[in-house]
Amino acid sequence: MSDNITLPEGAGTLLATDEILGVHVLRAKLQTGADGTAVDVSQNDPLPVSLVGSLPAGTNTVGAVNVKPATAGGLSIYRNVGLSTTGQSVKSSAGQVFGWHLANRSSTEAFVKLYDAAGAPTVGTTQPALTLMVPAGQVVSAEHTNGIAFTNGIGIGATAAAADDNTSQPGANTMIVNVFYK
Repeated sequence: MSDNITLPEGAGTLLATDEILGVHVLRAKLQTGADGTAVDVSQNDPLPVSLVGSLPAGTNTVGAVNVKPATAGGLSIYRNVGLSTTGQSVKSSAGQVFGWHLANRSSTEAFVKLYDAAGAPTVGTTQPALTLMVPAGQVVSAEHTNGIAFTNGIGIGATAAAADDNTSQPGANTMIVNVFYK
């Protein structure tokens, strides 16, 4: 079969097609060239492109950026295998929480509370920024690609009830907590 087909309307009118495996496919290929000529864009005849202006200073990365594995510069990990109502300092200066992995080995629900605090919070008195419920015998994991900002620092504690002023202990050594932060 040959390329191009004649349209039934009007003698000599051609429709540009490309014959692929015996089927005419409408030809819609990018072409360049001076008026009256056409050259298909291909690896041998690439589309001519010119930079209209220069890139602003400091913007030397253009296109997709892939994160390369590294052994330094990543997130820090706060780990506690018995988080309780004794507030802990994860980070004593401004930072971001990028995720967590919380496991509750108890037969009752527990609540992990994150605080925007420069030091160890006083659980039941300091206002939590986040309260995360961890069902009995369950694991809760989350990832926050852009991070959750903590202006003063990152504190953490766990209670057996959700109320901000609650000071009841979750089961002894039942809360296993990993927090990923920067």
